[in-house]
Amino acid sequence: MASIAVVDDDKGIREALQELLVGHDHYVQLFGNAEDAIRYIRTEEPDLVLLDMQLPGMDGLECLRRIKAHNDEIVVVIITGHADISTAVTAMKLGAWDYIRKPFNLDEIILTIRKAVEKKHKDEQIAYLQKEKDHRLGFNEIIGQSSQIKEVFRFIRQVADSARTTVLIRGETGTGKELVARAIHYNSQRAQKPFIEINCSAFQETLLEAELFGYEQGAFTGASHRKKGLLEVAHQGTFFLDEIGDMDIGLQAKLLRVLEEQKFRRVGGTREINVDCRIISATSRDIDKLVREEKFREDLFYRLNVASVAIPPLRQREGDVLVLAQHFLKLFNAEFKKNVKGISKPVEKMLLWHSWPGNVRELKNVIERAVLFEKSKLLTAESVNLFGRDVQPRPMSWAALDECVIPPDGVSLTEVERSLIENALSTANGNQTRAAKLLKISRETLKYRMKKFAIATAHRKSK
Repeated sequence: MASIAVVDDDKGIREALQELLVGHDHYVQLFGNAEDAIRYIRTEEPDLVLLDMQLPGMDGLECLRRIKAHNDEIVVVIITGHADISTAVTAMKLGAWDYIRKPFNLDEIILTIRKAVEKKHKDEQIAYLQKEKDHRLGFNEIIGQSSQIKEVFRFIRQVADSARTTVLIRGETGTGKELVARAIHYNSQRAQKPFIEINCSAFQETLLEAELFGYEQGAFTGASHRKKGLLEVAHQGTFFLDEIGDMDIGLQAKLLRVLEEQKFRRVGGTREINVDCRIISATSRDIDKLVREEKFREDLFYRLNVASVAIPPLRQREGDVLVLAQHFLKLFNAEFKKNVKGISKPVEKMLLWHSWPGNVRELKNVIERAVLFEKSKLLTAESVNLFGRDVQPRPMSWAALDECVIPPDGVSLTEVERSLIENALSTANGNQTRAAKLLKISRETLKYRMKKFAIATAHRKSK
């Protein structure tokens, strides 16, 4: 069943369409002119509009424009005569979904209406599912399939249910702490209210205080007018304090008062300002150590640390590096209008080998640069160029080596050495200097062993 508005100046046609559509369980409203129809559509927003092109006063094309300007999701089917096919084509360009011609074929009308209603419902379902997906994961920008990142998703869902609980997010620089904060906000009851953020390390104490609390006119030199603080702007929303560990100890006391009393005063002011917002803070520093060293107030720490989550560094997110790399490849293909179809196997090995001290942010920057300069169909080692970034290899897992099982009939150490050399050459895309660095041997030693194993020309540099 759908709600349908029929707009036609011919009373006989209106009533015939009403009888037909009501007989198929649709709710139908009839209008003899566009003006009355527009008023109804703006308030009731029907699923579908059957719109005649030839109307008194406002014509069908103008009515269509206004419907689409009000709500582009309303499906419009044009009613037109044989002589007005060009007008119907124009209407399609303006957003009409289909058209039916006079004189009517009743079966054609029912089929067209059914397809139009199915399209409407399908679009609504897609929008709902996308919204649900965003609701579950926070933002599509939080990418990953590892068990570690799934734990972060679970934390977001749990803490988002409470609109007041303060949250402390820990993690190295570049792990995505801000994305987690945003996901918590946009999955909470405060989602329709402001999300305000500030980086505490970006301001000196006095400037940070002015940004947080605002100031009155004349409060200090240059304060020529009253200014609201960001906490006031965040009322009923979420306030995100990034790098909270860098906040001056004196300002920490004033923030503690906001958390305890939900009120503050502007710099130079005397009036108490009430504020209701959730506080989310984040730090890349060892805040427990700061508390022990009395560089961070213990009482404030306990207030901020009601719910806490640690964002794992990328090197610990097993399996997420290539997932993220493919995501950023798609992202920058679209931004730069490129068509790099994938990532070469040597580059995949490079990405997995690197320890990513800059975490997701570093990986994103690497892929952005690679896509920008890549001329091949696949990302190559030359464009990714990790070796020009002081590559930091992932620490060797000796435990993993200890778990290697030697077959009952033994294994050739020579073949193991040969395999390691071939893998290093493949990862370095044939570059012997890079391969030698990976194996922690000199280039001369590598050349000697390549000759020894007859692989001197087996791995030429890719062009």
